[in-house]
Amino acid sequence: MLNFYWPKSKNMTENLSKQTNNSWVSVKSRFKRSQLGKPVFPRATTMPQWEHVEEHSHPWGQLTYISDGVMTIFTPQGSFVIPPQQALWIPPNVGHELYCRYGGHFRSVYIDQKYQTLLGDQAKSMVVSDLLKALILEICTWPDDYTLDDKTQRFIDVFIDRLEQAPTSDFFIPRAQDTRLHPIVAELYANPGSPVTLEQWGKHVGASSRTLNRLFHKNFAMSFSQWKQKLRALRAVEMLNAGQSQQMIAQQLGFESSSAFNTAFKKVFGVPPKQYTKA
Repeated sequence: MLNFYWPKSKNMTENLSKQTNNSWVSVKSRFKRSQLGKPVFPRATTMPQWEHVEEHSHPWGQLTYISDGVMTIFTPQGSFVIPPQQALWIPPNVGHELYCRYGGHFRSVYIDQKYQTLLGDQAKSMVVSDLLKALILEICTWPDDYTLDDKTQRFIDVFIDRLEQAPTSDFFIPRAQDTRLHPIVAELYANPGSPVTLEQWGKHVGASSRTLNRLFHKNFAMSFSQWKQKLRALRAVEMLNAGQSQQMIAQQLGFESSSAFNTAFKKVFGVPPKQYTKA
């Protein structure tokens, strides 16, 4: 088991259900193939709202591309939020579980482990260029039993080359190593609008606010307030792509006003919400 510190399974579903009147529906990975048999294997998926794909791994790599919708993926490294026009590389044998709050269409390309040296042994989110997007979508039109001839192999080589060169993105929060942070992180993943202060958390976990802030710097390279701001901005990405208004997002995430939400979002992503949704 991955033994994540953040809310998952029963804990997570209960917390979210209380907030939203919805419950996560947990399912096992539907991909049952024992081996790829090809350098890459295409898979197009439509996920319904509130679906949770339970923890699993496989002996090949996986590129998950989001064409619409937003997916949150947990790995031993941390959590990744994958919005449209982004992708996540998951190396072979890395455990991961997926949450899709609002549903969407996804394209996965399973990739033979021989390419791990080129693509890396750590999960990473990346920006998908127009060319890489076209390559992914083309591969996902191939039948399972596509012919691997010289022409197809050249296409795959270009795909791997473009994937190797894709710039990484910042839609990632690493895992906290110190157990004193675990209840704080778990609660805020389930309820990012929580108004509980670091001083109040200190009384709960038995550490001063100064110590906790130091631990946030050590584990996340940012203060508690900066970490919470990034977490809320990442949740806002989900809500923006689901078509929710900025006023509603600001209210649900605990901001005092839409203006305060706009300012916080811009600090994390460099652009205000309206400009982000047009990108």
